Amino acid sequence: MEKKRVSVPLRIVGGQLLDARRAALSGHGPHRLEPVATVNDVLYINDSKATFLDATLESLASVENRVVWIVGAWPDDMAQGHVQQLLKERVSSVVLYGPAIDRAEGLPKHVFQAEELRTAVLVAHELAKPGEVVLFSPACPSGNGFANYEERGAEFKRAVRDL
Repeated sequence: MEKKRVSVPLRIVGGQLLDARRAALSGHGPHRLEPVATVNDVLYINDSKATFLDATLESLASVENRVVWIVGAWPDDMAQGHVQQLLKERVSSVVLYGPAIDRAEGLPKHVFQAEELRTAVLVAHELAKPGEVVLFSPACPSGNGFANYEERGAEFKRAVRDL
């Protein structure tokens, strides 16, 4: 008995994967470009669902004001020219939370380190100027004591509400 070989064109499979990724990027709602509060004329946005760099870069590009960016990791791709240009245009300061980063390529001039997310929110609060946005967009999967992006986003919202 001869088995029939079924082939699926890669273009179709790739298209479906790309469509799913675009849908995830474009969806706003809980934990995706979610406005949390405005404190001292600074808007705090929860983007905890941005678990990969593409999502974070899209979020940074979509925010009109200068950003104090709270990020959970510093991917190697951050050293790329187009990413560096976006950082120069949009980001006034970066607050890394979690394990300390000794050396990383592409770190902007104003980088601060915090071990915990709550501390990162406090640091961002001190750095942000009126009219700026504090964007929590981790660019990494959950970790650092969080089971998932929902739990991580809920902690960010609690920390902002406690300011």
